[in-house]
Formats: sequence, structure tokens, C-alpha cells
Amino acid sequence: MKYLFLCLLNVALLVTGQTLFRAGVGNQNFTSVFEIIKIMFSPLVFAGLVLYALTTILWLYILSVMPLSRAYPIQALAFPTVLIISKVLFNEDVSFIRWAGAGVIFIGVVLIAQT
Repeated sequence: MKYLFLCLLNVALLVTGQTLFRAGVGNQNFTSVFEIIKIMFSPLVFAGLVLYALTTILWLYILSVMPLSRAYPIQALAFPTVLIISKVLFNEDVSFIRWAGAGVIFIGVVLIAQT
């Protein structure tokens, strides 16, 4: 149960990082190397990068105590979670078929977590 919690924490941190990336990028143009570097060091994107670094450390710990075949599928929960965040925070259009796919992913992860 402890390791499942760590996997779910890892998913939450990954989703938070992606959310920070999206919020930080906004509608900016990637027209030059200078613009890309400027965007990478904007507060939200930089916070997402730092969070990803910390998440990688957590992931390495998870892999040291849990089989990859059990831990990695749980990461798929990031997909349905990102759909929810995309709809709620960014008001993105999410089609029914994407919601259905996210539901299938969720059911799959629940089944894998039971074994």
C-alpha cells in the first residue's frame, strides 16, 4: 500500500509539472532559441522543470522497491488526470471519445493494481 501511494504521488507530481508547463507556455511563440530559453526560465515553466527533477528522484526510489511491470502502468493515471485538469483549468475541449479512452485507462490501471 505504501508503494502504491508513492506511485500515485508520482502521478500527481507529473500532472502538476505538466500543468505548470502549460500555464507557463500559454500562447507564446517558439520563434528563436532565445525565446525558448526565456520561456524555460519563466517562473511557471522553471517550477515545472524543478518538479520534474524531484519526481525523477522519487521515480528512481519507486523502481528500487517495486517491480517496473507493476509501477509503470500506474503512471498511466496521468492521462485521465490531465484531461480533467485541461478541462477545468484551461477550459479545453475534451471530446466524449477522449473521456471514454480515459475511462478505459482508469479501469486498466485499477485491474493492474489489484494483481
